Amino acid sequence: MEKTLTITNNKIEFLHFLKKMFPLFHLSNLFFRDVHYGIIDFLEFKKIKTNYGEAEKIAIEVVKFYEKLNILKKISNNTWVLNYSEFVQPKKAN
Repeated sequence: MEKTLTITNNKIEFLHFLKKMFPLFHLSNLFFRDVHYGIIDFLEFKKIKTNYGEAEKIAIEVVKFYEKLNILKKISNNTWVLNYSEFVQPKKAN
């Protein structure tokens, strides 16, 4: 629970952390394993030890948290659409 709170209490920081790891934009797909491995790396960055199985359980809780905030919209069992307008891709000039 404490490790899950480390993510949820830093929800924006975690999203920016994921964006550094993966191509993450407003309305882009986000996959469960991206969140899972992002949690492992984020907790390591915060000097918190975890393992694969524990991080997977945390990822389940974190995804539910982001769904409640409407930041993630589920489209399948392991895929979500990111609804975070701060990550809108800038339009290219012609």
